[in-house]
Amino acid sequence: MNLRVRLHKPEQLDNLSLSGGILNATLDSLKFINTYFGNHKQLSKAILQYCKTQPGVERIHIVDIGCGGGDCIMHISKTLKKHKIKATFTGIDGNPKSIFYAQQNNPDPTHIRFHTANVLDKNFALPDCDVLISSHFMYHFNNESLIDFLKKLQSNTVKHIIFSELYRSKMAYHIFKTVRFMLPVSDMARKDGLIAIQRAFTNKELETIIRKSAIEKHRITKKPFFRMIAQIYLHDEKNII
Repeated sequence: MNLRVRLHKPEQLDNLSLSGGILNATLDSLKFINTYFGNHKQLSKAILQYCKTQPGVERIHIVDIGCGGGDCIMHISKTLKKHKIKATFTGIDGNPKSIFYAQQNNPDPTHIRFHTANVLDKNFALPDCDVLISSHFMYHFNNESLIDFLKKLQSNTVKHIIFSELYRSKMAYHIFKTVRFMLPVSDMARKDGLIAIQRAFTNKELETIIRKSAIEKHRITKKPFFRMIAQIYLHDEKNII
């Protein structure tokens, strides 16, 4: 096990034909992990701070790529509603069964929509949006593909990018390897979690990728439980957090 370099190995959840009880149990597990280890809270806080810098905007459209079961969108929607910020959401995932799961649990179909598309496909076209978000998804790109993806986004109408990622470290790997069997999560989530840590970026790697994408304004902040929030400011944004 070498954590000096990124692992390029797919997780079981990357199988876009995965379905049934195994998939549903893993999506439930990810919701638990995202909720109780602070990812939802940290990402929602970053989005809320950004929205507050946009006075006069009547409604913000947020797109979540690699949305899985949609739990991230649903949490953010509740947060923004509490602060009386109007928003619409589009969740995109490559597995149609994950999208079905999200649709079945959608509390607000008027303002939250989900559809199937493979974000990793070179021909993927991002819908128009104000804010692009992702949660533990960007590491699915290899370095060069992520550079190309970020370059392509700069010609899009997206104004701001916020994504939450794990960061790769020996400590994260060994802690998760030790505690994973104590967590109320599926076997797939336990196995995929170790692979995800090995596939994740270090802070330095992500910084290099963003700079190679010709993006000048950005910020990467480390968060508890081996996560980081990256914010990318496009189109000469004046209100930088």
